Amino acid sequence: MNGPGRYVAEIPTAMRREEVRWLVLQQEESSGGWLLLGHQTLEEGSEFDSWYQTREQALKEADRLWGVMPSAWRADLRAV
Repeated sequence: MNGPGRYVAEIPTAMRREEVRWLVLQQEESSGGWLLLGHQTLEEGSEFDSWYQTREQALKEADRLWGVMPSAWRADLRAV
């Protein structure tokens, strides 16, 4: 995972709650921070979003809260 952009990861089955299956990590242009968004499906809007000052902070929280390891993230190649 290199540079700014938008990344997606599937939450491990044992860590899913409230039907949230996917996490999306994207840089917020206005603040320079990073958003971590939780989705039931990638075709619908997010169920929640959290803001982090750095990508590293967001990745640590995704791992701690949702069990999504840094190696699980992939570039989101869908048109945004």
